[in-house]
Parts: sequence; C-alpha cells; structure tokens
Amino acid sequence: MQAIITKDQQLALLRNAGEKRLTQTALADKLGITRMTLRRVIDAEAPVVVSGKTFTAVNNFLIDQLAKQ
Repeated sequence: MQAIITKDQQLALLRNAGEKRLTQTALADKLGITRMTLRRVIDAEAPVVVSGKTFTAVNNFLIDQLAKQ
C-alpha cells in the first residue's frame, strides 16, 4: 500500500524537529524509520509517495505531538 505525504505534513515534521532541536537521526529514531527515508520525506517536493508504514509512522508522530500541546 502506498500513501502520500503532503506539504503540510512535511512542514509540521520540520517545525516539530526544530522546536525540539532534534537531529535527523533522532527524528528518524522517534518515527521508527531510517534516516534515508526521513530525508526523502522532508526533502522531496511534496506530495511524496511513501509506503503505508512510513505514512503511518509520520501521521502517528504528528498526532501524538498535537495531542501533547
């Protein structure tokens, strides 16, 4: 299964990582994806087609961070 990461999701990931001063390696570890996959997610021109696992990891992380606010 494939899914799409939007520009809004990319920006939310970058914003959250910046606010928490996370390196790409640390963010990838929190998401449970490889650093190379994370780089593709945040550096590629949106929309980015990713696997279902990557999409779920990104979405769950963003939802969790939103719930903590």
